[in-house]
Amino acid sequence: MFLLALAAATFAQYSDAGTAEFVFLRNFQGARTVGMCGIPAPGEDLSGMGLQPAAFARLAHTRVEIGSRIQMQGVQQGDAVYGAPVAGGLVAGRLDYQSSGDITGYGESGELTGKIHRPQEMLLDVAFAEPLGDRFAWGVGVKAVEENLDIDNSQAWGLGVDLGVVAQPGSRQLAYSAYVSNLGTKLTGSTASERGFGPMPLTFGLTTRFNPSSIHGLALYTDLQKPVDNDIFVRFGFEHRLNEWFDFRGGFRTDLPEIRDAFRVLILRRQDPGNPSLMDQRWAAGGSVHFDQFILSYGFQWWQLLDGVHSITLSWDIDASGS
Repeated sequence: MFLLALAAATFAQYSDAGTAEFVFLRNFQGARTVGMCGIPAPGEDLSGMGLQPAAFARLAHTRVEIGSRIQMQGVQQGDAVYGAPVAGGLVAGRLDYQSSGDITGYGESGELTGKIHRPQEMLLDVAFAEPLGDRFAWGVGVKAVEENLDIDNSQAWGLGVDLGVVAQPGSRQLAYSAYVSNLGTKLTGSTASERGFGPMPLTFGLTTRFNPSSIHGLALYTDLQKPVDNDIFVRFGFEHRLNEWFDFRGGFRTDLPEIRDAFRVLILRRQDPGNPSLMDQRWAAGGSVHFDQFILSYGFQWWQLLDGVHSITLSWDIDASGS
């Protein structure tokens, strides 16, 4: 019972997390990514570098980002990111911290032990991204992660690598992004009984972006993501730059079982009492305010089975003047 409660608080964003280590890594996103249900969209921000390190390749100036994320009661998260042009590309470093609050421990028979556990996690991520011409970019990131479940005085440490490319092989209206995230292993375990090596939450993803010529400033996204420990996620998102001061965005996330349920219920008109349909579909929305060298972004995600997620990121383009 204790492990179930701990997992729910620490890994709040993923209700079917599987057995991979460090699933909390998927919570470490900036407000722009949160506002599109986790789509690591290419752009001049660093919010998705833990998934797609090539996304920020065309950021041409130094940027600092600080952010905070509020989700389940007691769970707190903060991040700080710095990126600067180096050798024709951009180097970025990111530090994330998450505290999962106070959780009462349970014994092997389910009885309360009275001990209060305070799990926490930390990430250090360094990435390099480089544009190759005006139609291709690549990126690579290396991350060190630490997870302390406050059990047995043990800590889990792990190393991972992220790889990504962004390409526009044909029309300027279409862009494609492919990434592999968290390719690595834990080095030590979270408890005394978990000392061996174990998998990171390896994820493969493919994102497309379409810019319709009929609506200036609009981008439409589709993202397919396959974690090794879960079903294929399907995400749809949009982003619209209204003017030089404001933009807004939104997203929707589902997965293959939910798509099958929707087909069964909406097309075949068949109900399955033992398999409730469309229970975990999730929506997100957000926006940004631009003022000279500063950008304030907000993202919110609706979760039917868990509390909503609020994310705020403040960006400062140090050596840029205006938007």
